[in-house]
Amino acid sequence: MDRRWLVAWIVALLLAAAGVVVFERFLRANHYFPTVQDDKDLWSLQVDRLRRDGNTIVLLGASRIQYAVDPVIVGRYAGRPSVMLAINGAYPVASLRYLAQDPQFHGLAIVGIDSRGLSKRHWEMQQPWIDHYEHRWTLAREIHRRLLTPLQQHLVFVRSPFAMVQMVRRQLANYGLPINDYVVLRPDRMGELDYRRTNVDAIRDRRVLDLREYYRDNPPEPATQWLGELSEVSAWVRAIQARGGQVVFFREPSAGEHLVLDETNYPRDAYWDAYARVSPAVMIDFRDVPAFAALRLPDTSHIDGSDVPRFTRILLEALTRKGILRMVTNMHDAGNLDVGK
Repeated sequence: MDRRWLVAWIVALLLAAAGVVVFERFLRANHYFPTVQDDKDLWSLQVDRLRRDGNTIVLLGASRIQYAVDPVIVGRYAGRPSVMLAINGAYPVASLRYLAQDPQFHGLAIVGIDSRGLSKRHWEMQQPWIDHYEHRWTLAREIHRRLLTPLQQHLVFVRSPFAMVQMVRRQLANYGLPINDYVVLRPDRMGELDYRRTNVDAIRDRRVLDLREYYRDNPPEPATQWLGELSEVSAWVRAIQARGGQVVFFREPSAGEHLVLDETNYPRDAYWDAYARVSPAVMIDFRDVPAFAALRLPDTSHIDGSDVPRFTRILLEALTRKGILRMVTNMHDAGNLDVGK
């Protein structure tokens, strides 16, 4: 090879490396931090784990499960594999149906959901993730995701919002820098919210406003219709139980105007409790577990990441009292795991 080409390649690589270092330092100076980026491929890796052991404890739900329950603590406590399949912003009924249709699954499904989420209009929210796993999850995608995850744990710029094309587009549109998220996500898809990194008041006000607008535009169906449609969900629960599995519907904590809006539109006695009387699943409302009342919900809906071990322990203790789980690891030890490993 011509030595001039070799020198040119070396210089180009050094300039590229210098550019990467400068860009990463710029992002850190603007208070961005490394975190794993959630996507359908990361979710698919957890489904693969589930497929390897049908007795797995599966955590289903939306953000209030994904950002509150630690699957490492759950697995150590119960002495069984535990996977996080909750998806931020999407109710989990489609994933429960997917488990019911899997003849190998005979584990425990802990489903974080409320009466609104059980409404049939929300059943398909997680189906695109299932379709991705069934039709687009390949060995090439798995290799790419496994290589990308450790890079995202240590470098900010490798997340998609900071790709050069995306950054240029934002600048041309005068959007400025990407939103600085306050979620620290682990490779197992469990996330922790760090409210020190954000404007809590603004997030709380936005969440309540969005919920108020949602109920204005999407009034709840009559309780009799809602309950009648859940007979199909009950059939999926029974299919899992017939294989020796279990299903728990867990109404996660909410507070303030968020809880008032939920109760105004889906009164507990007419909806949640009505289904609890006929459901084959075990149903737990957070208000029936006094320990949950001591947890702070900064945005009326989610806990701070520092409370994740405590939240997980409270839930595990409630499941144990219901006879759903048996503790095989001391709760104190399980709640003080080095979850980074």
